[in-house]
Amino acid sequence: MGRNREEQARLEGMAQALRVAREKGIEGLEDEIRMRNITGLPCAVPKKAIDECIQNIKNNVVDTFTVLVAYTLHHKFGYGKTRLARFAEEFNFQAECLTEDYCTWGM
Repeated sequence: MGRNREEQARLEGMAQALRVAREKGIEGLEDEIRMRNITGLPCAVPKKAIDECIQNIKNNVVDTFTVLVAYTLHHKFGYGKTRLARFAEEFNFQAECLTEDYCTWGM
């Protein structure tokens, strides 16, 4: 007698919860559950793949925003090469701080 898909998914979820609890403790399991509930990602998607995907999304957002802002500064406000280069350098530094979680939004 074979297991149905729902039962198989439950067993796989339990096994993953056990692995997380062993590796990271109860707090780690709570964090994992919270993250999965927020993102809606199934247990079959590994945390490493999620982290890589999130990093790629952050990088794409920063790149797109940088190009859009630089274009606007150049065409609407007359920024030349030197000012755009200074802007890009500072903007990229600030963006890296945010994407790497080096700073908070606290005032």
